[in-house]
Amino acid sequence: MHPETTRITLPPPQMIRSHRPRAPRWIWIALILFSLVLGTGAGWYFGMRQADPTPEESGTGAADQSAAVKVTEARLAVSSGDWVTARRLFEEARDLDPDNPDALASLPLIRQRLDEARGTVTVTTDPAGAIVKLGAFKEQTSPATFTGVTLGEHELVAILPGFDTVTRRVLIESEEPKRIDDIVLAKSSGQLEVVSEPQGADFKLIRTRERVAQELVRTGTTPARIERLDPGEYQVLMAFEGWPEQSQIVRVENNRNTSVSAVFAKGGLNITSDPAGAEVWIQAAESALRKAGKTPLSLADLPVGKHRLELRHGDWAAISRSVEVSGGSTQDLEFSWERALVSFTSDPPGAEVYLGNKPLGRAQQKTPFQVELPEGDYVFSARHSKLDPVTFSAYIDGDTGSSAVDFRFAYGSVSLASDPAGAAVASGGMPMGRTPLTLAVVPPGNYTFELSKEQHRAASVSGSVEAGGSLNFTATLTYDSTPVVSRDFKNSLGQQLAWIAPLNGWAGAYEVTQEEYERLSGTNPSYFKAPKHPVDSVTWYEAVKFCEALTVQERSLGTLPEGYRYRLPTDEEWGRLVGGQKLDAAISSLFDRQKSSAPVGSLAANEYGLYDIRGNVWEWVNDWYSQTILNRVQKEGSTATAEWVGTDRKVLRGGAWNRSSEFDLAVANRMAARPSAEDRYDVGFRVVLMRD
Repeated sequence: MHPETTRITLPPPQMIRSHRPRAPRWIWIALILFSLVLGTGAGWYFGMRQADPTPEESGTGAADQSAAVKVTEARLAVSSGDWVTARRLFEEARDLDPDNPDALASLPLIRQRLDEARGTVTVTTDPAGAIVKLGAFKEQTSPATFTGVTLGEHELVAILPGFDTVTRRVLIESEEPKRIDDIVLAKSSGQLEVVSEPQGADFKLIRTRERVAQELVRTGTTPARIERLDPGEYQVLMAFEGWPEQSQIVRVENNRNTSVSAVFAKGGLNITSDPAGAEVWIQAAESALRKAGKTPLSLADLPVGKHRLELRHGDWAAISRSVEVSGGSTQDLEFSWERALVSFTSDPPGAEVYLGNKPLGRAQQKTPFQVELPEGDYVFSARHSKLDPVTFSAYIDGDTGSSAVDFRFAYGSVSLASDPAGAAVASGGMPMGRTPLTLAVVPPGNYTFELSKEQHRAASVSGSVEAGGSLNFTATLTYDSTPVVSRDFKNSLGQQLAWIAPLNGWAGAYEVTQEEYERLSGTNPSYFKAPKHPVDSVTWYEAVKFCEALTVQERSLGTLPEGYRYRLPTDEEWGRLVGGQKLDAAISSLFDRQKSSAPVGSLAANEYGLYDIRGNVWEWVNDWYSQTILNRVQKEGSTATAEWVGTDRKVLRGGAWNRSSEFDLAVANRMAARPSAEDRYDVGFRVVLMRD
């Protein structure tokens, strides 16, 4: 900070330029301790220059003492190399005492050190061999070692088939190697429900392998729910007094519920299906067909004799079977649909597929998608917006396990370009977009497209689109050289220009953004990288060069009104542009502390339609800080800096995001800086379009 020249608080240059080799830890400690000595000396020096404190200022003594305690603790953290703690303590000291020289001198160095710091993390799991993921690093198999890990919190995930996944947050606080060896993976398991009708049947659960008994797992009475069973094959034996024992083989799978049931009645059926959940309809003798439930299903006390069973599953063809129910026994019936997984695709994608009049897929899914269908002959139809429907006949073979259906629509494409670009495209009165424009899916037929652009004569192009073909149109729009005053417009760079009647010209509605600056100049000097934020850290010379390049580009495209050019506003013009904008519509730290600039246009515009004319970033103007500027500042009721007069300093207006005093943010206040000054993360500019 140079009090005699400027009030702009800037980070040290090394914070802006990050492309330098990493220094050893002892150098960083020495550098930060040295900055603390300098900060302490500066605080003593400027403190000696202050007048006796007022009663209000003396009230800040407690905060200063608390800040001093934080600084002392931070020094110890720096000496021990605990950069995370040091940063927190210095930030707390700065919050207590915003002008604390130790915190202001050390924080930028500590932050850069943290940006460069990397740690090493070694992860072991029990059992070993798990897939370990740490943040965005490439996954490894445990034991795993990750190097180059940034300090901070990361997500750690351990995955092993047959075991529950473990997820936790890991905090890396230093460059010292960190070991994580307490990850124990719990084995996955399944559940089995054993039920009977009536309840109270004795059961045995036996582990088997290929239907050969291995060991007795559990005994009990129904109903029973057996949890945390190892996956595999089991035999369930159930017996009820006076009835023969029943046996069933079941397979328990990871994280799934399996059920087994038995009916001890005069006549019954145990019905299962693949897939489960099928509706069971039953008809006895001359009675009507009735719905009995869904599989798996146990039916007890059925009349002896023939029964007709019908299983239904969605739109699939029903399975019918006749069954003889015998007294004193329960039959096990299994039903299975031979089916395949059908993949539906289309060109172009995004089609709805129908079987008859009913859409396939979940919630009218669009291609590509997959659906499981039973074996059989099918006729599918596909519908795509604005394209003629397509049908496809296929036989789905259940033995293959999978099948594919691909729909080919008749369509073409159209590409439209204009000189200059950005023309609005319409067809039949319907807006289509702006050039350059590609319509990838166009039904065959004859088309006419109208192209229009503000201050240009409209043009139209026509042609016939054939299936599989492509039309490419390029239209040259003639520029209407007559300036359209009192009307806003957009230039070829996409900048919104607002008409300013008192100045008989235009001003950029927004401060020049980073994406606009980079599109024209090919570089982005900003400290806070974000396309929609104002460009910052730009010198006065670079801002002038941008205006000149924009003038040349617009003139070459024929979009520049005759006699006008782009430039920086003068100090007097800027005083008109600010209008009546209040501080509540300015990005600043007056009400809430800001951490960076904000996207342009985040708050309301002033009466001219200009955004961020106050706050966000300081704006370069064309004037030197001269005696005229000094007189103007004093006349407008602000405090001028006489020693800047006659120096090589350009004027800055409007305040910035990091300003927290009403003096800095006052309309009449002028800041000054050398035109070659760079790395100013709170300085940008806006353009005006005025007559030469």
